[in-house]
Amino acid sequence: MALARVANRPIVCHVLDAMLQAQVAEVALLVPAAMSERLRACVAADGPAGLAIEYVPYEDGALDRALASVGGLVADAPCVVHAANGLLTQPLAPLIGALDQDGRDFVAFVHRQPAASGSIGLAARRMLRLTGVREEDRALDLAGACLFGPGALREAIAMHTWHSDELDLVALAERLVDGGAGVSIERVNGWRSYSGEATDLLECNRIAFDALSREPIELATEMQGTGSEGNRIEGYVEAHATACVRSSVIVGPATLGPGAQVIDSYIGPYTSIGADVRIEGAEIERSIILRGASVTHIGGRLVGSVVGRDARVFRDFSLPRALRVNVGDGGEVALC
Repeated sequence: MALARVANRPIVCHVLDAMLQAQVAEVALLVPAAMSERLRACVAADGPAGLAIEYVPYEDGALDRALASVGGLVADAPCVVHAANGLLTQPLAPLIGALDQDGRDFVAFVHRQPAASGSIGLAARRMLRLTGVREEDRALDLAGACLFGPGALREAIAMHTWHSDELDLVALAERLVDGGAGVSIERVNGWRSYSGEATDLLECNRIAFDALSREPIELATEMQGTGSEGNRIEGYVEAHATACVRSSVIVGPATLGPGAQVIDSYIGPYTSIGADVRIEGAEIERSIILRGASVTHIGGRLVGSVVGRDARVFRDFSLPRALRVNVGDGGEVALC
């Protein structure tokens, strides 16, 4: 799931961006051995420059050994642990400052759930009680990022609080408290991880675009204002040099990958157009169109959608008129 693409890059690469901007110097990436080479290739192609990355592959059932090696790499330095398939909705750098407060060995982040159910998640409830923070009348949950003070990660690894390839933050916090360590929580604006749901992927896409929009990146000259091809460009729009845009309106934040073609179309905010995608005679916003797909003359606006690799979405003008769809296993089609 960490390799799913949002804003035209894998989620893990956006996580690495956040690390770099927070002035993290070294990163250890724990990765299942079966996807190690693919992850390396993706980070090499789309990851940020300037990070020293150590890849730590592990086989099924051998996570403990991989963690032990990570503990040796980190030693007694403070560190950030961040899930590779999720994003915080705010910069990481100011949050790292929480470790500077006296007596903090471990800092967990909590956030309000996107669909406020009015109840606090069980893990968040236990963490709030453990740290002596009053429970609030709103839906809170643990984020997939946390901070460890000097030596705390190595101590956590020795506690064996990793189950099903995930860190049990609450169990870890409880054991740290029992050992006299300083444990606290911090509220963050939001967190979203992707585990297969299209709504989560689209939200990660929005978060990634918001982070890009905060950066002082100049737009490519050919994508500013109204170009010679009859285009109108508004806001932050990042287009590869080989992308082609004609007679279209693009309202950012949006991104166009290599070889993408947008003709006689409207591309709205938070839309990611992948490599070699063709958009013609269509309106699209808040969507992800993956490599090689095409959306042509659909007769309506495509909103909040994910179009997979090499997929085709088009309007068939032949008679008799009817809906005709080819949907693969697990696919979803919403007729609005």
